[in-house]
Amino acid sequence: MATLEFLAFPDPPIAADHTLLLLHGWGANAADLISLGPLLAPRAQIYAAAAPFPHPYVTQGRMWYDLSQHNALSGSLLLDERATDLATSEAALREWIASLPIDLSRTILGGFSQGGALTLAVGLTLPLAGLLVFSGYLVRPPGVTATSPPVLMIHGTADPVVPFASAQASWQALQTAGVKGAFHALPMAHEINGEAIAIARQFIEKTLPKMNSD
Repeated sequence: MATLEFLAFPDPPIAADHTLLLLHGWGANAADLISLGPLLAPRAQIYAAAAPFPHPYVTQGRMWYDLSQHNALSGSLLLDERATDLATSEAALREWIASLPIDLSRTILGGFSQGGALTLAVGLTLPLAGLLVFSGYLVRPPGVTATSPPVLMIHGTADPVVPFASAQASWQALQTAGVKGAFHALPMAHEINGEAIAIARQFIEKTLPKMNSD
């Protein structure tokens, strides 16, 4: 499969000391999160990927997998056997990350909603600096390795799209598997608000302590 389409900021890319990779949610596209990057990591090179599949209802919208082919939103961590589109997206995401001129140990991978699910599915198996999951969830029990990065999960207690219980179940599964990190429950809906941005930025600064040095 060809590597994913993406946007970069700055563009053309610079030789930054650290990198932030962002994955959009269901029905959005790469442009949805690219402007969020500088708020999270002002001095990073930022890349935002576009999911490989067209959205069935949204013009110019993309999706990582068909929501009808999995049951994670019901609180289950089990993936439907028919969800071959998720496997395709995972492979494409790995290929895309490998194609970028980045140091994984100085890279944060983050995503919103469905992009958060991909962040966990792929990111836990890579030696990244950290993972950011906004309004996301696990689509299967976590595949943890000795180099699995710490995870920050942020979820709205009033989320009408991805139930808060799904996020709680995902975080519990991550903790049971030995993943380090933190879970923040915020009084918000299916969104990334200012408080979530501030918490995520602190996580990035702590995870990459040299990011603000000259």
